[in-house]
Amino acid sequence: MTIDTHVDIPDDYMREPRFDVGTDTELKVDLGKMERGGLDAAFFVIYVEQGPRTPEGYANAMAVAERKYSAIEMMLQRYPDRIRLATTPQQVRDNHAAGVLSAMIGIENGYSLGRDLANLDAAYRRGARYLGLTHTGHNDICTSSGTRPEFGDEPAGDTGLSEFGRQVVARANALGIMVDVSHASDACVRDVLQVSTAPVIASHSSAQALVDHPRNLDDDLLRAIAGNGGVVQIVAYTYFLKADPAREAAEEALQEAVAKQAGAAEFDSEVHEALPAYQAGLARIEREHPIATLDDYLDHIEHAVEVAGIDHVGIASDFDGGGGITGWMDASQTANVSAGLRERGFSEADIAKIWSGNLLRMWAAVEQRATAADTASADADTAFYDAAIDDLIARYRLPGIAVGVIEDGEVVYTRTAGELVEGSGQPVTPDTLFKIASNTKAMTASMLARLVDAGKLRWDDPVVRHLPQFRMHDPWVTQHMTVRDLLVHNSGLPEGGGDLMLWPEPNHFDRDDIIDGLAHIKPAYGFRAGYAYDNLLYVVAGEVAAAVGGAPYEEMVRREVFQPLGLERCRVGEIDRDAVGNIARPHRREDGRNIPASIEGDTIPAITSAAAGGIRCSLGNMLDWARNWLDPTEQQLQWLSPEQREAMWTAYTPMHISQRRRDWNDTHYYAYALGFRLADVDGAWTVSHTGTLSGMYSVMTLLPDTDSGFVVLINGDADEARTVVNEVLLKHFTAPHENPTVAGYASRLANQPASADDAPVPDTSARTPAAATMLADRLGHYTDPWFGEVTVCKADGGVRFTSSKSPRLRGQVMAVGERLLVDWDGPGLDEAWLDFADPASPALAMAKVDPNADFSSDYEDLAFERSGDCN
Repeated sequence: MTIDTHVDIPDDYMREPRFDVGTDTELKVDLGKMERGGLDAAFFVIYVEQGPRTPEGYANAMAVAERKYSAIEMMLQRYPDRIRLATTPQQVRDNHAAGVLSAMIGIENGYSLGRDLANLDAAYRRGARYLGLTHTGHNDICTSSGTRPEFGDEPAGDTGLSEFGRQVVARANALGIMVDVSHASDACVRDVLQVSTAPVIASHSSAQALVDHPRNLDDDLLRAIAGNGGVVQIVAYTYFLKADPAREAAEEALQEAVAKQAGAAEFDSEVHEALPAYQAGLARIEREHPIATLDDYLDHIEHAVEVAGIDHVGIASDFDGGGGITGWMDASQTANVSAGLRERGFSEADIAKIWSGNLLRMWAAVEQRATAADTASADADTAFYDAAIDDLIARYRLPGIAVGVIEDGEVVYTRTAGELVEGSGQPVTPDTLFKIASNTKAMTASMLARLVDAGKLRWDDPVVRHLPQFRMHDPWVTQHMTVRDLLVHNSGLPEGGGDLMLWPEPNHFDRDDIIDGLAHIKPAYGFRAGYAYDNLLYVVAGEVAAAVGGAPYEEMVRREVFQPLGLERCRVGEIDRDAVGNIARPHRREDGRNIPASIEGDTIPAITSAAAGGIRCSLGNMLDWARNWLDPTEQQLQWLSPEQREAMWTAYTPMHISQRRRDWNDTHYYAYALGFRLADVDGAWTVSHTGTLSGMYSVMTLLPDTDSGFVVLINGDADEARTVVNEVLLKHFTAPHENPTVAGYASRLANQPASADDAPVPDTSARTPAAATMLADRLGHYTDPWFGEVTVCKADGGVRFTSSKSPRLRGQVMAVGERLLVDWDGPGLDEAWLDFADPASPALAMAKVDPNADFSSDYEDLAFERSGDCN
């Protein structure tokens, strides 16, 4: 099997008919020439000329590289029966056995990476399997054997790899990319051999002992590369095989003259080499100064074998990049090289080594080192994650938890611990259903995005087009609120406005009540003038989807999200507990114990708030959901168009950046998209959301640039625990050098200065039951236009507060000094002040006793008017 490790491609490769390699082309390598000459495989090269090290220079280099990647992909897509991509040595062998050619990808000049290691990961995903660190001219990775004075280059001297270059080599080793030292300065080659943990390749170099050219390798470096386990691929490039200064001078003069005649400032090989004047001049030079021959080439192979050993030498042509010698002018003459080796006395086994065996062995060794490094790294990561989760469970005494971590698009860690119900003996598993609460919002938004893709809806549609009964407090806002506005928390509603129609559960509010009630909730700020989190409008969004899709919200989300994405364990609506099984129950923390916060019956009822926070999912399905956004499969890509995926992660409403975010994460940007929050953390882009609902806490955090992220689901009182674990896992990706720990962030959280927005919590311990006589004529029925009727009446020897539509909001009225509050009968509810402030007005107002309590206890938004006497 024959492998050429360096074939260049022009900028218009596969785009112009003359460069369509499925036809007979002017290129030295096309499929026909490979097939006729017996060249079985080649590394097609992503070559980028060295340019200025500026943002514009990097952007241009990346654009050139992308054009070449896509050209190689065009070739593979156009001729799948003749040539296939190979990204492993085994794939090369498999293609050969199947009778098809192999295309591999190499990079020539790490300049195209810019200064971002993530671009090397991206290149690996595109198929690149060797990285030529530099070309002619120094770059940010290392110094070159040739300088570009126009960019300020000085001779390399003893300067080799930069610090960034050392990181590049380390990352290439970790990925399984061969590090290519062709074109590198001697100092750089020596540094690479010292730094690299894997064998090194010189993809196209020759012997300096025979031709003293700075691009060639001296005998010490040949031996050093062999000692490293690497391979030197001897290149068929005339100037590296045969010293001929006169020819070089003649070619330079010809290029200058042709460029001038064409009216160009400098010679461009891709434009000017095809001109008749150039071809005629080159023929004349050829007669006067013949290029190197196959014998010259074989001399270099023999020398390299003598110095480095038969196991460390290979073959490269540099075709279409200047390569070509008499006897091996293009791929159709490949068999001549084998014949020449035989004439020189090489055995068939040795020829096999030189053509492919040495390279494939070395490539496999690079892969194995990467696998071993991955295993060691994975073991270290697993130990880190286990330690963090163990500490979290112990520190916060969590009843149950499920955690999953994704790296490079793959699930690398899962952990479940605890019980569905504390003391039950039923363990949490990856299939356990947790309430994901407000992580539901992204699923609701994506369901709408599917309807936009289907042409049934537009983001800018007025809501009243689909729900004519929809009303906001301001008629102008009613007419101008769009479907998108429902999802981005900029409506003008107060924070958590109207949430008392959703929670506590169970209650008797339905979705029509919510749509009717919105008209009576007064705005806290101007429409689209700022951010305040709300839930009611997500319920409205669910009803828009139902109206457009012709089915209830629950059926729509099953049809548009669960089923196409294979989220088989996710549930919404009424649930048969026994039929579904393995459902975690929420807990509250009380007297140091985890108490089940609610005991649901055999049938878990559907809830009004489903579109805002009513979905339950397993860890496994939440990781599937996360991967759909990070590294979607072909099927998932068809689920939602690129345009709608972009819309989902477009910032619409700026959010306040807390001091903690600034201090902990160096955040400068924080905004709400469609069901997701966007922020920068330590310079990394994150997409996330949390969920909080009646003793259930969740978080999903994604780092799209590295296709990484994590999911945490907890069935206990876990506000602080979630904050801490989210930070520790996030820092493991964005700032691992900080060695983040649960203990460290728990301490930071405990010692965090109180927010300037936090109000003091009043002491209400000195409370006594309020006597009916204290309230005089204030006893009676009161009605709020959206919350409905409540009563403040004599009962059980005192005064009781009762809500007709929210039955859990019942409790005894207590006196605290001159004020009144409601001590709710059930646990876990935020207590409320009752204020009959104006003796002349038959009105009742309410407010949270703890001003810092959850915003969903929006008592302040209620405006009761007296509607009757107590019975």
